[in-house]
Amino acid sequence: MFKVLLNKLLQHSTTAILTTAVLGALYLQLSLLSGELELQRQQYETNVGQMATNLNDRVRLHIRRKSMGLRKTASTGDSTVTISTPMGTTTLRWSSDQVQNLYGLGGIDTTFLGGIFDNFQSNLPWETQMSYGEMDSIILSELRAQGITVKPMWSVVENGYLSTLTTEGFDAQLVKFNYVLAESFFGPTRQFLMYFPREGFFLAKRFYLSLLAALLFAAVILIAFFGVQRQGLRQKRLATVKSDFINNMSHEFKTPLATINLAVDSLMKNGEKMNSEQMRSYFEIIKAENKRMNAQMESVLQMSMMDKEELTLNKEWMKLDQLVEEAVDHFGLNVQDRGGWMDLHMEEGSFDFFGDHTQLKSALTNLIDNAIKYSPSAPQISVKLSLNNAHYLLHIKDRGVGMDEETQMQVFDRFFRATKGNIHDVKGHGLGLSFVKEIIEKHRGQITLKSVPGEGSIFTLALPRK
Repeated sequence: MFKVLLNKLLQHSTTAILTTAVLGALYLQLSLLSGELELQRQQYETNVGQMATNLNDRVRLHIRRKSMGLRKTASTGDSTVTISTPMGTTTLRWSSDQVQNLYGLGGIDTTFLGGIFDNFQSNLPWETQMSYGEMDSIILSELRAQGITVKPMWSVVENGYLSTLTTEGFDAQLVKFNYVLAESFFGPTRQFLMYFPREGFFLAKRFYLSLLAALLFAAVILIAFFGVQRQGLRQKRLATVKSDFINNMSHEFKTPLATINLAVDSLMKNGEKMNSEQMRSYFEIIKAENKRMNAQMESVLQMSMMDKEELTLNKEWMKLDQLVEEAVDHFGLNVQDRGGWMDLHMEEGSFDFFGDHTQLKSALTNLIDNAIKYSPSAPQISVKLSLNNAHYLLHIKDRGVGMDEETQMQVFDRFFRATKGNIHDVKGHGLGLSFVKEIIEKHRGQITLKSVPGEGSIFTLALPRK
């Protein structure tokens, strides 16, 4: 038992080693991808923080530019500045030869006044100085600048209350990022809250693509390996069955040649002393053995023609019930000589079929011949022909040795024989059932097999009625 298990392990050791190697490489790839995902998350949080830092300056700049509408009058060469504040609107004018200062009045240095004005504006709520659309545009622009393309849900909090600058559907319970944009002695006076509904998808997008690529490459490697291994095993099995075929064919030809040789020697040595009856018996032996070799060569040539798709069917309308009856009658004496029986049951109906009479009869005789050969004692063969709406059904049942599952899977393979090696308790060379399958399929039919070791086999042919 241990030896058998060890042999199986050795036979599949290459498969196990390569599979383990591929799975190990896949595990390492997943570990690297997991680390990459964590790095992406950290970089993502850093980029969001940088966006919030830039947001405060960007909004203040936007408000400053919005509050001080600058336009030039081309006809007079004068410039005007309109300052809009919650306390009212003031329009200032100066000539182009004066020093232009956004907070200046003429050429006067007004840096101090500008600082007071900026400080005054920064203390006002943002919602009184800009619209939701303007704020949303600035936020999306800053996010894109940081490489973040997913749309956020956000809100600006003024003195602890959500302002009107809040995304519709915003849920404070889902907030992940909370940044203080302005604060006083008593605490934060302006906060920016934000979260991303599709954050997970955004972060994992690259990870999933890399994971999919890794899994795909691993699958391709395994499929390619198993395909090559399967092909190798198939070639090995084919080499074995071909070797069996050559040995069996050698024996099949050697036996009739030896018989012919003995008959010819007897005729040469004793031909003058023989009467016509004796000579006739020797000639019949030579003819029978020659016919046997010719039939074997014919089957090999037919299979070769099928390989090259050179075998053509001479189809014509025939009576399928008559063909089956002819095939059964062909083996009647053989079965009786072995003390067995063979019955034929045909349902009533029309069995007109368009096909090749010769090839179909050859296929049926192959099946019946196998049923007889693989019946160790007196053959007991049942043949039944029936029909349904779509098919003619022919069942050939024997009570012979039967076949195990492994044999059933290979029995229609070319050169395969249930008796392995140079064993000739059953004559043949492994082409019969393969030939039958080819002929039936060329007639657009199917052949199936049910078999139980020790109980016998049932071959079923299904040929289309139309």
